[in-house]
Amino acid sequence: MTGRYTKFVVIIGLALISLTILPGCAGTRPQNIDITWPPPPEEPKIVYVDMIYGSASLSRGLLTSIKDFFFGKPDETRIGKPYGVMQGRGKRLYIADTARKGILVIDRGSGRTSFFNSLGPYGSLSEPVYVITDSAENIYVADTKLGKVVVFDKDYRFVRFIGEGQLRGPVGLTFDRQENRLYVVDAQLHQVMVFDREGQLMTTIGRRGDEKGEFHFPLTVALSRSGDTLYIVDSFHFAVQAFDLDGNYLFSFGPTKVGIGTMARPRDIAVDSDGHVYVTDAVRNNVQIYDSLGNLLLRFGTAGTGAGQFRLPAGICIDSEDTIYISDSVNGRIQVFKYVGT
Repeated sequence: MTGRYTKFVVIIGLALISLTILPGCAGTRPQNIDITWPPPPEEPKIVYVDMIYGSASLSRGLLTSIKDFFFGKPDETRIGKPYGVMQGRGKRLYIADTARKGILVIDRGSGRTSFFNSLGPYGSLSEPVYVITDSAENIYVADTKLGKVVVFDKDYRFVRFIGEGQLRGPVGLTFDRQENRLYVVDAQLHQVMVFDREGQLMTTIGRRGDEKGEFHFPLTVALSRSGDTLYIVDSFHFAVQAFDLDGNYLFSFGPTKVGIGTMARPRDIAVDSDGHVYVTDAVRNNVQIYDSLGNLLLRFGTAGTGAGQFRLPAGICIDSEDTIYISDSVNGRIQVFKYVGT
């Protein structure tokens, strides 16, 4: 027994030594890129952090690296064409990958990746475009081709559908703060549908039209940090409209009639800890930051393939520490930024 134990300790010791001298095993990727917005000499508000293409972009955790040493690394997992992105509990990223037709889960803590799209007896996801999680780590996926919101448990097992026979082209999703209401933006129906936790339709917000409170292909929705305002991306009006939680129109920014203003092709929306509203723009290949009333504060990003550049940016989420994750869809990656302003 002593000999076996000694041999085991020696093997583990050698493995740990090898992880320190073989950079490929540890998977570390020093970026050493200093990009900020606005540029110097102004005080930075947004700082570039990293980009993620898939499993090869991740630093492997110690236990995962030891497992890799003995059993070999799994095949590389690459992001296809990301749209919605959600930062879940810990360092787990959920990515709605429209090219792979499923949800890619990237754990930035352990360096592990997972993928799921099975609906059990109902087949598989078809065109997942958006993903969010609730406080119990259940996962909600908007599949615009199926015309449903699909619910999975925290172990990625199919649970049920929401909006079957009621939704036509669901895209953006968000909960109210108490998670009693699920807001689903339906681009084909030109309205927002509100469901309770059991998936029963409670009410709808808006309709197709060009007046205040009406939509033309709305896409996504975000809740203000105060929890009392819904910001809805109204894509073909090139605007964001704000409502209270009961669907009463409050105000909008961008034009209220058809026409391009500060936004050319708005896609997704998120809010930071100071209440600033971020909108991705797929034509201008940038992210625009507004105050809570819609006054433009800052833009960051340009067209391209480098750090801080985009090709059709889509989904955006901001976690509790003001880390910003943006789906850079044609470049097949997630770019990571940090809000550092006050």
